[in-house]
Amino acid sequence: MKTLVRAAASLLAAVCFTAAAQAQTKANKLTITVGNLTERKGTIRVGLVTKADNFMGKADIDTAVAVPAEGPLVITFANLPSGTYAVRLHQDLNDNKQMDIEGGRPTEPFGFSKITMLMGPPSFEDASFQLDKDTDMKIALISL
Repeated sequence: MKTLVRAAASLLAAVCFTAAAQAQTKANKLTITVGNLTERKGTIRVGLVTKADNFMGKADIDTAVAVPAEGPLVITFANLPSGTYAVRLHQDLNDNKQMDIEGGRPTEPFGFSKITMLMGPPSFEDASFQLDKDTDMKIALISL
């Protein structure tokens, strides 16, 4: 009987450990909608960043999506591990694969997660959010 109880306890512990490990590594889906496209040309370049040091540098995940002829642009990232993320994007109007800047100001529309109006350069902390479930997010483009 003691052996049976120990075996049952070991099995229960293994099941609980496996469930906890799966919860920590759960894959999440992030869906971003960009709905205020005033110019129907170019490419939306999106970067997902997980560290403050990379916020204005190399993104952890980069993608580019052609601007649709009409309607909103929807971008989905699947199988993202839970964690802290920030999204930055810009509309590359001339498809030169970079944000064009003139006089220190962007000349192409851009946006960030959680930021709708800028009062100076954004920070990772301002734009970051916790991803621990499937999430839908709207990002408005900003033009200066």
